Amino acid sequence: NVCFFLGGLVALRGMGIKLSCSYGKITSTSVAVGRLSKLDYIAVRVLCLTEMTSLTDQLDNGPVPADPEKVFFFLEKHGLSSTTRDHPPMFTVTDSQALRPSGVNGGYTKNFFLRNKKKTMWLVTCDENQSVDLRHLGTALGAGRLSFASPERLMRFLGITTGAVSPLALINDVTHKVHFAIDRSLLRHDQLHVHPLVNTLTTTLPTIGLVQFAIKTGHPPDYLTFNHDGSVTIDTSNNKMSDGRLKAT
Repeated sequence: NVCFFLGGLVALRGMGIKLSCSYGKITSTSVAVGRLSKLDYIAVRVLCLTEMTSLTDQLDNGPVPADPEKVFFFLEKHGLSSTTRDHPPMFTVTDSQALRPSGVNGGYTKNFFLRNKKKTMWLVTCDENQSVDLRHLGTALGAGRLSFASPERLMRFLGITTGAVSPLALINDVTHKVHFAIDRSLLRHDQLHVHPLVNTLTTTLPTIGLVQFAIKTGHPPDYLTFNHDGSVTIDTSNNKMSDGRLKAT
């Protein structure tokens, strides 16, 4: 019933529930307090999908942004194994820590989409517990002063919204305008857990598989070491040993 559907959306906004257009998902707050029925949840998803579609003309490379299925197809096509699970929306590391299953090995990440005054952009993937000083990071990258890029820029170049930032979004940067850098400490893990463009799914894949994904999308990573004094050093060389394993140190 269209009238019921629209009335539900009005009621949701009247309740003060925050809506987030991260590929049609609602915020973790709304889910956690149980204020949405299943029907209301579906209504919000449809609304946000509509709003997401209205943003696709901001994608700088022309086509509409990829969706999770395109990511999974790309991984399978290139022989990169992965598994994916669904969960309530995750917007922060705290959300991730609260919602992740126990007993699952591997590294969890936090991701920064950054730019400098020359509008050069970087996607930086770090261990979830890593403190990052943007001044030192900018020096290491030769970027000068770094700042967080706007949500509009995030959509234009990576085709995602805030809350879903992930190295898998590099699939959308077909013109290779975004540089990729990864925290070397993540290489100690056999596998990593990242969002496949939406924050209601988490994809687990071998660490070397994530690096290969970045390379195959045209984004060979720089490897970052975060030192105890806050400084950052960078290595742009091939980070694999002769047997194909990744170097962690």
